[in-house]
Amino acid sequence: DGRYYVASMIDTECRSCYLYPARRKSSEEAFNTLLAFWTTHGMPDALQMDNDLAFRGSNKYPRSFGPVVRLALSLNIAPVFIPIGEPWRNGIVEKFNHTIEKRFIRATLFKNFNHLCQQAEDFFCFHNENHRYSTLNHKTPNQMRKNLGPLFHLNKSIDFKQRIPLESGVVYFVRFIRGDAILRLHTETFKVNENLRYSYVVAEVNIDNQCLSIRQDNETVQNIPYKIPVDW
Repeated sequence: DGRYYVASMIDTECRSCYLYPARRKSSEEAFNTLLAFWTTHGMPDALQMDNDLAFRGSNKYPRSFGPVVRLALSLNIAPVFIPIGEPWRNGIVEKFNHTIEKRFIRATLFKNFNHLCQQAEDFFCFHNENHRYSTLNHKTPNQMRKNLGPLFHLNKSIDFKQRIPLESGVVYFVRFIRGDAILRLHTETFKVNENLRYSYVVAEVNIDNQCLSIRQDNETVQNIPYKIPVDW
């Protein structure tokens, strides 16, 4: 009965998955997906994402960061953006997306959007309880979760419309430096050391230090001033 999107998340450690159907591909829907997943499945150390606008925020004000990044930072979860145009970096969830497409989207005739939402919950609950992964020694996600011990779950409500202050933390960008020695974040570019050409780096936006640090092989090789409109 109209256009829809399905946000998917998966825990890389135990392969627990979550589906969140939405009418729009927006920051608010991504925000709500995270809240639902972290409330029911527990909170991670890091949130790895592609570079979709819904995750990163605004093209016009890239240094302000959007609600998704602010939410993660406020909960001491590190936001990590994979290299631009390299979806295989999110290989686990991309493979799971293929499963969603084949075994859920194309295998079911949905009466309407509400029916889709109900079936989505049934699908991810069945997956977590029954699907066995060879990488997990043929255990299911739910069996693996029991071995993790107590998990920290999000135990408070957070309103998307209430602005989350940008105060502290680090945002990570994994990037490939081409022959022009230019680091490309989302809408900003920075000249980096020539010896970084044709290699991958991790660019760390440190809100506390107002600095963009370039790291390679766990060593800082360059620091660039990066003024951020924080809410101290």
